[in-house]
Amino acid sequence: MPPSSSTATSKGSVLAVDDEPLVLRLVASQATKLGYAIRTADSGAKALELLRQHPCDILLTDILMPGMNGLTLLREALHLQPDLQCIMASGQHEVTTAVEAMRQGAINYLPKPISIQELEMAFAKAMERLGLVRQLREKQLLLEKAARQLSEHRDHLEHLVAERTAELATTNRQLQKDIKARIRAEKEAEQRRQQLIEADKMASLGVLVAGVAHEINNPNNFITINTPILRQAWEDFVPILEAHLAEHGDFLVAGIPYSEMRHHVPELFAGIADGSERIKKIVLNLRDYARQGTAAMDQLFDLNQVVRAALTLLATPLKKATNHLVVEYGEALPPLRGNFQRAEQVVINLIQNAYQSLPDPEQRLTIATTTAKKGKEVVLRVRDSGCGISKRNLKHVQDPFFTTKRDTGGTGLGLSISAGIMEEHGGRLEFTSQPSKGTTVAAIFPAVIS
Repeated sequence: MPPSSSTATSKGSVLAVDDEPLVLRLVASQATKLGYAIRTADSGAKALELLRQHPCDILLTDILMPGMNGLTLLREALHLQPDLQCIMASGQHEVTTAVEAMRQGAINYLPKPISIQELEMAFAKAMERLGLVRQLREKQLLLEKAARQLSEHRDHLEHLVAERTAELATTNRQLQKDIKARIRAEKEAEQRRQQLIEADKMASLGVLVAGVAHEINNPNNFITINTPILRQAWEDFVPILEAHLAEHGDFLVAGIPYSEMRHHVPELFAGIADGSERIKKIVLNLRDYARQGTAAMDQLFDLNQVVRAALTLLATPLKKATNHLVVEYGEALPPLRGNFQRAEQVVINLIQNAYQSLPDPEQRLTIATTTAKKGKEVVLRVRDSGCGISKRNLKHVQDPFFTTKRDTGGTGLGLSISAGIMEEHGGRLEFTSQPSKGTTVAAIFPAVIS
C-alpha cells in the first residue's frame, strides 16, 4: 500500500513496519477505518528513512524481521524522535522479547493477529500518552524560558550587589564605628540570600512540579489501586486454567500458549506495581523538595534518607552521566538536627556538580555516608573522577557568583548557597581536588548525641 500523509482531520499519524505484505495491508486498512493517517514500510531501514522525512505519532513494528529487527528499529527510531509512541507486534513465541522491548521504551505490545478493537485501544492510549508528553515538553520550554529570565535577573542582581558592595566599602571606610549601618547591611544580605535560595529551587523544579504532579498522580493512583485487584483475579483464575490445561491440553491466552503465559503474567504484574510505586516516590520527593514553608531548623533527620531522596530526583541525569555510580550508606548513623529540605538541597547541589564534571559515562562517581570523630560528626562524601579543580580556583568555589561554567549557564550560586546552609546546621564543606583526576567534596554535619 502506498504511504499516505497525515491529514488535518486524522486522529494521528502511524508508521506500520512488517516484512509480511498481507499484515501491512491489513493494519493499514484497519488504521484507516479508525481515522488514522498511515504509512507502511517492509523493513527497519525503510522505516527509519520514512521517519527522517515524515515524523509521525505512532510506530507499530513487528519484532522478528530480516536485517534490522524490531528492537534495533525501536532504539534507532526513539533516537530520531524521542516522543515517538512505539507499539510492538509479537507472535506467540515472542513474549520475552516483547517484555525487553517494553524495558527499552515501547509503550505496548499486541499479539498477532491484531484485531481492530485491540488496534483502536492501543492507538488511543498511545495518542493520550503522546498528548501528556507534549504537554510536559511545553511546560519544560516554559521552565527554560523562566530560567533564562532568572539568569538575566541574577546578572542584574549581581551588578546591583557589586554596586552596593562598593557603596558599603566607601561607607565602612567613612563610618567604621557606625554599628547601626553594619546591622542594616547584614539584614539586607540575609534577605538577599534567602531570596536566592528560593530562586535556586524554583529554577530547578518549582514550575515543573506544580504543573505535572497532579496529572501524574491521578492515573498512577488508578494503576496502584487496580493492579492488585487484577493480580488477585489472575490468581483466582489459575486453578481453573490449570484444571482446563490438565483436562484439554494447552490453549491460547492473548495469543500465547497458556503453559508459557502463566510464567510471565506474575512478572508483568510485578513490573507494573514496581513502576507505579517508583512514580509515587518520585512525585512525593519532588513535592517535598519544592515545598515552600517555614525553614524550621529543629527537625531530626537521617542523612541516609536525605541522600536517598536526592538520588531519586537525580536518577535520570545520573544514569546518563555515568555507568559506574557507587553509593555506600553508613550503618547506624546518629541523627542530625536542622531542616531536611535544606540538607537535601546541599546534597543535590554536590551531586549535580560531580556528575556535570564527568567527561564521559565510563567515569566513576562515588557517594558515601559515614561518621567521624568517634561519632560526633556525620559526613557525606561525593567523589568524582572528572576534570578536577585547579588550586587557584579551589579556594574560591564557595564564593558567591564564582563559576567556571558560566558559558554553559552556571551562576556560581549553588556552592555558595550550600555553604550557607551548612553553616545554619553548624557544619561545613571541605574540598580536595587534583586537575584531570577528580574532586572529593565532604559535607560535615554535627551529630545529635543522645
